Amino acid sequence: MKTQPINYNKLYTEARKLFFENNSAYKLDRKTENLGYLIALESGLRVSDLLTLKYDDIQFNSELGKYLFRTSIKKTKNDHTGVISNELFNYIMSFMEDAKKEAGFNSKFIFYNYKTNKLYTRQWLHKRIKLTAEKLGFKDCGVHSIRKASAINVLDKTGSLSMAQYHLTHKRATTTDKYLSVTKTSALERLAKIY
Repeated sequence: MKTQPINYNKLYTEARKLFFENNSAYKLDRKTENLGYLIALESGLRVSDLLTLKYDDIQFNSELGKYLFRTSIKKTKNDHTGVISNELFNYIMSFMEDAKKEAGFNSKFIFYNYKTNKLYTRQWLHKRIKLTAEKLGFKDCGVHSIRKASAINVLDKTGSLSMAQYHLTHKRATTTDKYLSVTKTSALERLAKIY
């Protein structure tokens, strides 16, 4: 079964809404989950890299007027720099304040489970993605679904496979091509919209 991309805008809107929901059922765990969706959608990071992000991995770049994150990619063992929106950075800072209020301290890691004193796991995020996908009416969604949605968003907005390749931290464009399921038919459909 191939994972299907989740609709970027639909998940981003839902995650943003739930992030700010003030409900006792949506305490820090749910905020963490929804922040995970938002960061994953904007960063395109693999789950293993996403879950090890630290607050100080994110710095403001005055030349770009945006926040950049720097992290080491486990799969390729290369460093990677990406961009997140200023809005998302504000969500991260709000989350950090909420975590300090609820737990009494802050971990250096964004995805730290204050109940178990460990990082959240890939399995935890996979379970949450499946539940959210079902709620939003998506089928066959897995942990790579958000990553695919992020890359498709970059490809749609830039029209550049090389930008999507950089975003996904792929070494070869052919990997990105296969990952995004760019086929002759889909390429022709996109070209038909242009001409």
